Amino acid sequence: MKKKLLLFLFSASFALSFSSCATIIGGAKYNAKVQVPGHPNASITVDGQYKGQGEANFLVKRIDADKLAITVQEENCEPETTRFTRKSFRGWAFVGTLVGWTGIIPNTYIPLPWGVVVDACTGAWWKPDINETGVSKIDFDHFLYTINYKAIPKKDQVIIPTETPKGATTPEKPKADRLRELKQLLDDGILTQEEYEKEKAKILESD
Repeated sequence: MKKKLLLFLFSASFALSFSSCATIIGGAKYNAKVQVPGHPNASITVDGQYKGQGEANFLVKRIDADKLAITVQEENCEPETTRFTRKSFRGWAFVGTLVGWTGIIPNTYIPLPWGVVVDACTGAWWKPDINETGVSKIDFDHFLYTINYKAIPKKDQVIIPTETPKGATTPEKPKADRLRELKQLLDDGILTQEEYEKEKAKILESD
């Protein structure tokens, strides 16, 4: 019995040394393609590592498909991080590994599902959830992430609309228009509530 147990452990260890198992069916990683429509100059980083500009391709561990955080930033704009927190089970890969990569311990009738052991350890049973916003499937090994980047200007790049100085030749915008512009800056998250109230008071007090 001890001999059989040692043989089982040896076989499992031997199987784990092969990262190509499903890992055999599909691999322990998948190819992620990121696109940022309308922003070809936006830099793309994942976990602080630069991946590309406007578009990027890189490998992701299948087991981490629900822990992917992609940060996009254009020059003079605020960075925006999109987090993907869902993954789905690759049932066909599990069945394929169970059927195709299960052996029998010598001199016994005990099955040795070494492929399943490898897949459980590598997380090869998982894939991105295509029902999550921004995720779509290209094929079983390639997935597309589409990022809706807003490109909000940094606060130090924003010119807050105020009244036109006296004596200026440029016609002054109506208060209603300036207030609408100011409210839009608040809604976009460029101004804080305190900054908004301060600038609003200036406009209302102007002639």
